[in-house]
Amino acid sequence: MSSSPREPELAALASGAGTDHPRKLKSALTRLARPLSAADRISFFEDACRAFVAAGVSDTAAELATWSFTQARKAEKDDASACDLERLHATLLEFVPAGVVGPAVLRDHAKTLSGQLPPDEAHARFREVICAGFDAGLIPYARLFPDLRKLAVATGIAKHDEEEFLAARLLRDGLLPGASQTIWAAARKALAAVAGRDGDLMELLIAAEPDRARHEEEGGAEVAEMMRQMWLATLADAGAGARLPADWFATTGRRCAVDVLLTLVDQAGERLFRDGAEPGGDIDPDSDPAAVPRSRARWSDVPDAELRTRLKADVEAGYLYRLNRALSWLVDEGYRFRERNPGLAREIEFCDPVDALLTELRAGIPEEFGIPVSFTDNVARSVVQHRESLSVRTRREVEVDDGGGSPWKVHLGRFPKEMMPWYDGEAIRVSRVGPGGRWQTFRAEGPVAAGPESGELALTYEPGACTARPEAPGTGEVTYPGASAPSRVRLHQGRISVTAPDGSQSARLGYSPRDPSVPPPAVWGRRNPVDPAGSAALRTLDRDTAVRIVTAALPASRWVLRPVRDELLRLVPEITEPSLIAAVTQRMHSTAQCLLNEHWLRMKDGAAPRPPCSPLPEFHPELPVMGVRDLVSLRVFEKHALAAAERPNPAEPELLYKVEQPHGADRLIEDFGGLARHVTPVLWPWQRPHAVWSLDELSTWANSGWGDGSGRYRLLWFEQPSPGPPSTPNIQVWRTHNGSLLSFSGWHLRGFAAVEYSSGGRFVPIRLPERDLVGDPVPQGWLSQERLLRLKRLLTENGPPPVRAETARELAARTRLTTAQAVDLLYGDADGNLRPRALPSGADPGLPSEIVDLLEATRNERPDRNHQFAFRRDSGRLGLIREQLMPDDPAELWNTGFDLARAADWWRLECEREGW
Repeated sequence: MSSSPREPELAALASGAGTDHPRKLKSALTRLARPLSAADRISFFEDACRAFVAAGVSDTAAELATWSFTQARKAEKDDASACDLERLHATLLEFVPAGVVGPAVLRDHAKTLSGQLPPDEAHARFREVICAGFDAGLIPYARLFPDLRKLAVATGIAKHDEEEFLAARLLRDGLLPGASQTIWAAARKALAAVAGRDGDLMELLIAAEPDRARHEEEGGAEVAEMMRQMWLATLADAGAGARLPADWFATTGRRCAVDVLLTLVDQAGERLFRDGAEPGGDIDPDSDPAAVPRSRARWSDVPDAELRTRLKADVEAGYLYRLNRALSWLVDEGYRFRERNPGLAREIEFCDPVDALLTELRAGIPEEFGIPVSFTDNVARSVVQHRESLSVRTRREVEVDDGGGSPWKVHLGRFPKEMMPWYDGEAIRVSRVGPGGRWQTFRAEGPVAAGPESGELALTYEPGACTARPEAPGTGEVTYPGASAPSRVRLHQGRISVTAPDGSQSARLGYSPRDPSVPPPAVWGRRNPVDPAGSAALRTLDRDTAVRIVTAALPASRWVLRPVRDELLRLVPEITEPSLIAAVTQRMHSTAQCLLNEHWLRMKDGAAPRPPCSPLPEFHPELPVMGVRDLVSLRVFEKHALAAAERPNPAEPELLYKVEQPHGADRLIEDFGGLARHVTPVLWPWQRPHAVWSLDELSTWANSGWGDGSGRYRLLWFEQPSPGPPSTPNIQVWRTHNGSLLSFSGWHLRGFAAVEYSSGGRFVPIRLPERDLVGDPVPQGWLSQERLLRLKRLLTENGPPPVRAETARELAARTRLTTAQAVDLLYGDADGNLRPRALPSGADPGLPSEIVDLLEATRNERPDRNHQFAFRRDSGRLGLIREQLMPDDPAELWNTGFDLARAADWWRLECEREGW
């Protein structure tokens, strides 16, 4: 410490620090320093700093001491020659512990050291200065972490090592409670790391709660709360929950951000909830509305014996929901199961789908009370009943309805999707189901006000309510309009069933408290019917009316139900509420799907089919059809064509109306006039995996007007419209001069499709408005009932036709196709594949040896570039050339064989048309 000749004057000024204004004292010091040299000014201001430090702890003395030290450093900058790094370092070691060195001076010193000394020495000296402040119990300046980290990295010290050194000093020196937000943010990761490794440091971190009074004074209540939440989050990062007692959670840890609290609670384990109720208790978990149901095993994972029992029970029970679920799974997903359980349909006593429909509608369906509640957005929701109060969560809010008619909302903030809020009569609780099934319940305190967790729900752990759970019955009653008595609503194992007074089950809905679309059973009776007159009409719905509506649903896809809806409104006009109309329409469609799927299963397993409920799915007894869905669509097309042809004959084509396209329309259009592609799989033994499907396709068409071979229909292709087909495919029904025409809006490679009908098979050139024909019309083709029946009899009597390798050679020579392409045309499946796709890899398809030898001998042939993809599915050419190959009399297949000359002529014209 130096002795200044101005010491008496400095002592006098310092003695006035308790009474004089700081500005007066700074002016006096400035006057005294003005005549001095730079080196003397440095010493003068450092002596002044010492004097004010010695004067005491008043705010003025502290301010003047810091100001004086900063003026000394400015004097150094004014005269670079006066700067002595060694002297400055010693000076900092002297004054830093006094708390008079400002952040700017320290940061300048770090830069100076970095620029003038080797990295190791610069880092060591700056750390020495900082540690002098730590030793004196001083809170470091805000930017300390990046400044010291930069010097450390230059020496090769890992960034996290330096941060952890600082974090440990902050903990051991007890400086964190008063540290700034910036220090906490910079040190958080390092604090968690060192406390997680060292039990003593963990205890220090637990005790390092920010000084609320200090932070409120410096930054306000929001800043103080933000600092507290940051400390709590750091505890969670460090794993402190395992050391924290229950009373800490209820006191110090109150109003903790939800994610942080749950982390701490998980670290603490079950000891926090040990004194609460055991899982289950007196509550039956199978009928508890607050219990989240266990995930059910997929049917494909259930053992076959158990699944057979389940499926039979569902199909025979007489409940539409269970029937539709079982039949849909068997047809759409149960392929492997059906393979392992052949003949299952012969063992089942199928309930009548129409009877199941009527039972459900007459008893009452949940949609009559607006259940399920419709939610169009995918957000966090839950529904919890506690006694009379129903709490429904939507995103960050909970609406509470105690049945008094005046529900209220509470804004909670962000919290995890799996947590469920509920009202216990005094406060909003938020619960989750912990390990072992025990409930973990917290008091909701509203959103955190500031900081990184701002907007999150704050929770408080309360030991007396930590395992509280909602209490509500698993049963209820609801009276449907027009019903003579109430129906019973019962929850069991995650499903709500509604049982009518006569004992029939009218509905079965999945239920979970995390999905508020279905309310708990006990509150169903609070809801009002959405359409009382429509509900009353359902109580008396007769079978004939139901069958007519279901018939309209047979050709409909689940995405296009307008024809079903229109028929429902025409026959049951009392139903006016859109949601109820949609619900009944959907059930009509489900019934239709049950009829179609049941028929498919019965036919596949050789069981006698159910008599059809309408003429649409009827077929010739010797040409049975498994997939009657396509037959129904073809019959609908025919119905529209015949009806339109009865209208007055116009001079030009007249658009009569539009209807939505039935199921599979685009696929059926692609096969028109080219059904012979399905004949070859029926002929050859090695195509047996596809033979059943192809024969069913042929039978489907042969049972319809489009496939009767009469020549009354033809397919026309028009240029595609611009900008393209409508989003909902439809059929335009036209009256033409000679009959009628159906134009289809689907998108095809070959253009815009239309099928024209003429009762006498006499067609004249036709033009539709703003559409030009593309190519020649496609006639009906080879197929007819008579030919198909004859072909089946010949196959039964004679077996497959002869296979001749020279036939493939001759077809290749006549068409300039490769031998392999010719073999595919003659002996391939419906897609032109010689080897059935269903055949396991490596399995022998059983091809005749002469075909195998022929393919081996010609395997180096390369197709013409234009012919390489000529027969892909969407081109239609595979079916069209096979139409030419088929002789008029199927018996010729066993005599002269395929008509190669006609097929070659057609192919030549096709190549000329395409310019190949």
